[in-house]
Formats: sequence, structure tokens, C-alpha cells
Amino acid sequence: MLSSKVLRYAAAMGDPLSPVMERLVLFIVIATFLTALLFFALTLYKGIKHLREDRKKAKFQAALENVLFHYLFEEKSLEEVLGDPIFRAMKRDVLFQRVAIKAIISLHDNYSGIYSKKLEQFFEVSGLVNYSIARLESSKWPFIVEGVRDLSTLNHDASYSRIASRITHPHELVKMEVLLALIKMRGIGEITKFQKTGLLLNDWVQSNILYTVKKHKIAAPANLGIMLSSPNKTVVLLGVRLIRYYQVAEHDETLSGLISETADAKLKREISEVLAKNTLVN
Repeated sequence: MLSSKVLRYAAAMGDPLSPVMERLVLFIVIATFLTALLFFALTLYKGIKHLREDRKKAKFQAALENVLFHYLFEEKSLEEVLGDPIFRAMKRDVLFQRVAIKAIISLHDNYSGIYSKKLEQFFEVSGLVNYSIARLESSKWPFIVEGVRDLSTLNHDASYSRIASRITHPHELVKMEVLLALIKMRGIGEITKFQKTGLLLNDWVQSNILYTVKKHKIAAPANLGIMLSSPNKTVVLLGVRLIRYYQVAEHDETLSGLISETADAKLKREISEVLAKNTLVN
């Protein structure tokens, strides 16, 4: 410790510590002790807080699973399950709202047909949708991303315009999530709305778009070829990749003309691969 070093130095010099030096050493010792104590207290507090939150989440999860089971599989009406006093009391808790929405989304990803529609209806009628809308309208970009994902995954069509308005947000991740949300909600044709804008679709964004198209089995739009005439070269590249994914041969002539016109080596390579693949298929 610093205090012992000071004492040893003073002893070596043969001089007793002055009152000022003694107070300084005492201050350093006390400050070091209090800092260590504060760090320990904060660590303990955080641990207890996380433990309580985990227990609370488990309690909420069990209650929600019970409500959803009755609603999805026991033919209970939405009014009946939402009238459950336990659910009504828990619904006011923000942590419950977050846990509930994540659980609904998890179920939605694993079910289709009538069950997915019932989950979407539960999300809206229960009022949980208001949590996601509040997130969407937040000034903090992580909250906006959360709201966009919730609302688009659960197909809340009434929020389409609100989500679309966030495309101008300065944060790149928000822009990408909004674009993915619009595609999930309205199809790949949403891309054509931005073909004359400066919205740049880098490889990371395009890979996410292609993943979303595959995961949600989004059908090819009738006007897919219009992307090839966009002044935005990143939109053109995405159009070529989508043509390859959908295995559409009707645009081969346009692609052949484009490959001779463009000086972009990356675009040339991608077009060549599409034409070669379409030739093998046909």
C-alpha cells in the first residue's frame, strides 16, 4: 500500500512524518478502504437485483404461459383470458410487458396459420402493442429497433406508417431494421420505393434482406426488374441477387445489356453468375 511505502521512505530518511504527511497517509488509507467497500456494495446490490429480476421474470413467464395455453389450445375467448385478475395485475408492470412480448414472438416464430393470427390478436387487444409503439417513438435508437422488430414480427399493420417514417433516422441499424420490417410487412416491392434515393444497401444490409426473404418465404414481386434500372447501384446489385434467388430467367436480356454497360467489376461478376446459372437451369 502507498501508506506503508511512505512510512518506509520516511524511516529510511531518518525523519519523522510531519502532521501534514500523516493526515495525507490517513486520508489515502480511508479513501482506499471506502472505495473497496463501495465497489463490494455495488457488486452485491447488482447481484441481488439481477436475482430478483430473474425470479420475477420466471413468475411472469409461468403466468403468461398459463394464459396463452388457455387461449390457444383450450378454446377460451380472448375476453376470458384477458379478464384473468392475475394477468390484469401483472400487465401494468413494464418488465412483464417486455417478457410477454418476447414470449409471444417466440411462439409466433414456431406456429403458423390460426395460432400465429391468434397471437397477433392477443398482442394488439391485450394492449401489449402500446409498449412496442412507445419503444418505436423513443429518442433512443436501441428502443426504436426493439419497437420496429416487435411490431413488424407480429404484423401490426396499423403501425406501418410509423415504422416507415423511421427510415430517415441517422443510425444505420435503425434504417436497416426499418427496411427489413417493411419487407416483412408488405413484401420485397418496398425496396423499389427507395431506388431513386441515396439509401445505400451495403453487403451487410443486403445479406439481411436476403435472409429475411428466405426466412419469411416472401414471394417475388411482379416489378422485380425495375430494380435493374435504378440510379442507385446498390439497389441494382440487390436486384441481381434477388433474381438469382428467385431463379427468374425473364430478365436475362436486361442483365446481358447491363453487364456490357456497367464498369462495376462486382456487379459484372454477379450478373455473369446469374446468367450462367439461368443457362444451366434452362
